Amino acid sequence: MKNKNKKLVIFDIDGTLADTKAIDDACFIQAFDTTFNIDIQHQKWEDITHLTDWGITEEIIQKHLKRNPTTAEYGLMEATMIANLTQAKAENAAQFQEIRGAKSFFNHLQTAPNIALGIATGAWEKSALIKLGGVGIDPTNFPFSNSSHFKTREGITNHTIRQATANYDGDFEEIIYFGDGLWDYKTCQNLGIRFIGIDVLKDNRLKDIGATTVFEDYRDMGKILAVI
Repeated sequence: MKNKNKKLVIFDIDGTLADTKAIDDACFIQAFDTTFNIDIQHQKWEDITHLTDWGITEEIIQKHLKRNPTTAEYGLMEATMIANLTQAKAENAAQFQEIRGAKSFFNHLQTAPNIALGIATGAWEKSALIKLGGVGIDPTNFPFSNSSHFKTREGITNHTIRQATANYDGDFEEIIYFGDGLWDYKTCQNLGIRFIGIDVLKDNRLKDIGATTVFEDYRDMGKILAVI
C-alpha cells in the first residue's frame, strides 16, 4: 500500500550536503598510500566501477596487487581514513562546511508532512558521520546507509529505501535522490528513481550526461521545493 502523497527524498553527502569532496579525496588518497604504499592521486574516480570507499579500495587493489584486500587491510584503510579526517577537521574545521543552504533545506523538509528523508553515501559510516557533523546534521533519526555495509551505490540506496519503507509501513508515491556525481545520476537511472543534481562547481557535467534538474546549491529553496 502506497503512502498517499508521501515522497522519499534521499541525499548523498560529499558535494551534496557537505562541501567536503576536496578534503575527503585528500584524506582517502593519503590513507591509501599509508595502508598499501600505492599512490592514487591521479586516479580518475569515474573510471571506478563502484564508486564507494569499499568499491574503490577493492578495485584498485585488484588492479595493482591482483587480489582482494584482506579484512585486516580494509580495517586499517578505514581506520587511517578516519584518523586523517579527524585530524583535518581539528586543524581546519572550515574544510567541513555545508553546501550553501543545505542544512536549512534539510531541516525544512523535516517539517513537511508529505516528505520522508534518508541519507545514502558511498563513504564509510564513521567518515560519513564526521562530515555530517560538520554540517550539523545527525542521521540518527533517518534511514541512513553507507559503504561500511554495501559495496555498490545501488545497494546503499536500496538499503535506505528499505529502511524508509519499513518506517512508514508502505511504498512511497515517488523517490527523489539529491546527488552531485555522475555515479549518483547513473545509480538513479539504474534504480528508476528521480535525480536532482547539485552542481556546486558549476561545471555542467551533470547536465552534459542528461540530468534535467540541477541546482548550484539550496539557497533558492522555493524553486527546489517546486520541483519536488
